[in-house]
Amino acid sequence: MQEEISKHSKKIYKTVKNSEHTLGEKVKEIIIEIFIIVFAVTLSIWLHGWSEHRHQQEEVAVFLANLKNDLKNDMASIDREIHAYQKTNAQYEKILALTTSQLDSIYKAKSKVNFPIHSHGQTLTVGNYESFKSSGKLGYIEDEKLKQKILNYYQIFVPAANEVDKMYTEFLFKCFDKEIENADKPEKELYSDPKYKKTLAYLVKLGNNNIRVYKENTKPLAVELIKEIEKELNR
Repeated sequence: MQEEISKHSKKIYKTVKNSEHTLGEKVKEIIIEIFIIVFAVTLSIWLHGWSEHRHQQEEVAVFLANLKNDLKNDMASIDREIHAYQKTNAQYEKILALTTSQLDSIYKAKSKVNFPIHSHGQTLTVGNYESFKSSGKLGYIEDEKLKQKILNYYQIFVPAANEVDKMYTEFLFKCFDKEIENADKPEKELYSDPKYKKTLAYLVKLGNNNIRVYKENTKPLAVELIKEIEKELNR
């Protein structure tokens, strides 16, 4: 492009210096050469912009395809977490339902109460999103509705899910702390202690709340996002 501009600029210079042409002929030739230069520059800018836009949209397509896989993995993780919460809650509720006489019978039979442990950590995948975001490329997504849903999922719903899991795990450790505090007492006294039972009952409530968060908030948006991404990729 630089060569073309230089070539036509030289033509303009030669035209100006050409003593054989009249002023009208010179003006006409100069206008033609300027038009060619302007057209060439405009075309070059347009082609560059088109090429860059195409490259950006290719990057968006790759990002969305990866995001779709992440969301599918998230849904599988969510189902596992829901199942884990349901399973441990059911077992905690059995412990809470044990009467003093039932606890006596269990320990007289040289048996023990099974206390299930399932700590909940980072469940949802954020690597692809964070990488695309940190590179400043989220603006490449032209569908504003889709972009907003992606932002909502990763900036609101994922942190919320992580936070409720963190709260649950912290409260689970409160139960462990009480077990350590009462290590010098028979285990059956711990399970019949009102304060311990209240702590365990609250842990069940947290578990039920977290199941609700996953079922009613996080998973539905993940499902919706997958549909929106598929629609965008099939355009």
